[in-house]
Amino acid sequence: MAIKFFKYKRNVFLNKELQEKYMPKMQIETIADFEMIAQMIEKKSSMSRGDILGVLAELETTILWMLENGHPVSLGLLGTFYPAIEVQMVDSPEKVTRNLIKRFKIIFKPSKFFKERFRKVEFVLGDSEVRGVNYKKK
Repeated sequence: MAIKFFKYKRNVFLNKELQEKYMPKMQIETIADFEMIAQMIEKKSSMSRGDILGVLAELETTILWMLENGHPVSLGLLGTFYPAIEVQMVDSPEKVTRNLIKRFKIIFKPSKFFKERFRKVEFVLGDSEVRGVNYKKK
């Protein structure tokens, strides 16, 4: 299976001049949610859709709990989710407090297998229509 793309028109400034440029843009497909994933797994296994949904829901809850408690979570061939924080810096150790933490975030690092698979992804032109930015008028 290949990823579809389309032709995208964009106006950009080059050398202080507005120019029309074209580029390929990936077509985003529908989101694969737990229901869709459960149906796909159900067709390939002896487990029922309900059992699979239960396992996926528990996996989600457990991963969230582990990340909230500072544990990196490895999902095998997919990769690892790492908890991280964005912070401000100060001039002395006495000034370091929790107020310097701006936000909590998650960093995903794909496995070597995952990266290798992505190098082999194919692309096809979905249609020959040229699309551009459509600004809404107020």
